[in-house]
Amino acid sequence: MSFPLPPRGTALALLLAGLLAAPCAFAFPPERRRQYEDRSPNEYLVVPAVASLPGIGVFVGVISSVSNIADSKIDAAAAVAESIDNTDISLQALALREVPLWRPWLSLEYQYAHIRLGNFQTFLPGRDSPNFTIPITAEFDVQVVRPVLRLWERRVSLFYTLAFFDGFSFDENGNEYPVRRHSASTDLRLDFTDDVVNPRRGVRFHVGSTLNAPRHTFLGRDRLGDANDPTESDVRVESYEVSGYLPVAEHAVLAADLIRFRAIGEEGSDRVIAGGSPPLRGYPAGRWSDRYGIFLGLEGRYTFPMFREIDVLLAHGLLEGIEAAAFYEVGQVSPREDNSLYRDMHHSYGMGARLVFEAIVLRLDLAFSDEGPQTHLTIDQPF
Repeated sequence: MSFPLPPRGTALALLLAGLLAAPCAFAFPPERRRQYEDRSPNEYLVVPAVASLPGIGVFVGVISSVSNIADSKIDAAAAVAESIDNTDISLQALALREVPLWRPWLSLEYQYAHIRLGNFQTFLPGRDSPNFTIPITAEFDVQVVRPVLRLWERRVSLFYTLAFFDGFSFDENGNEYPVRRHSASTDLRLDFTDDVVNPRRGVRFHVGSTLNAPRHTFLGRDRLGDANDPTESDVRVESYEVSGYLPVAEHAVLAADLIRFRAIGEEGSDRVIAGGSPPLRGYPAGRWSDRYGIFLGLEGRYTFPMFREIDVLLAHGLLEGIEAAAFYEVGQVSPREDNSLYRDMHHSYGMGARLVFEAIVLRLDLAFSDEGPQTHLTIDQPF
């Protein structure tokens, strides 16, 4: 298995990592504050909420997460949501992580989701995507299986992801046809931080690439209903990410994240090839997508220490603190890998609050851009 060489511009990521790591170079990599394997059993959160999901709709539902079930080291998360506006969307999802195959090095992750989009509004891809949406109706299942090899106190992780989509697509005339297909990717992550869940010091690197996927697995068999299906191509998507964490006071951290992605293949095609979408929190999900993209996020985090045992109906575990955050982000996409990628950047800013447990972070962010506000209620730090 091989990984591609970084594209031009990745030197910015290395420079960013070096600047953030410089003050703690004498202790690089920094010692772990705790080992993830030693997390307490049965720590959980159940969060009933009414929330606006960016670019999707207004929902009522439940987000839940449990860590180290019955001291088995297995983590789980689930979500159930129904739209309460005119979008007519529903979601049921389940994820299992840390299923041990060869402890402590090899584990398995599994995800399943059933999604119905009764009146889903999506943006057109491309750098010059207009500020209007087009409706999509769909119902599909997605399964993901991901074996993970972890070494050296989880500082080195190698992922292979196999996904199976069972739904339908559209032909050039807008007619629906059923589709079942596999996709695959590989990721290498280097984590030189002091904590897996909520780092305060160090750097992380992530390199990923899509792969050719098998046509028949235990998840199902491919069914391609249209020989001209635009999703069937030889396009390979590569992504590069570096995150840095610098303590600036006893309870304050400056976090930074730089992402670069590109799609390789079909360079002569007239259609928009999407390599990804910058995760700008002030815009709807997927608002900007094209062949090449870049993202830079800066976030200041201040933690009010608590270290209080919580044992109520909807939560159990050690609440380490309540965290306040302020962030600023820029990003852009382009069909060409030239200076246009760095012109007319999109800007996003906002604030957030997090409940930091031993193995779970509950995050609520309010973000703004020139297209209005967006709210994010989810689990895990943004980076």
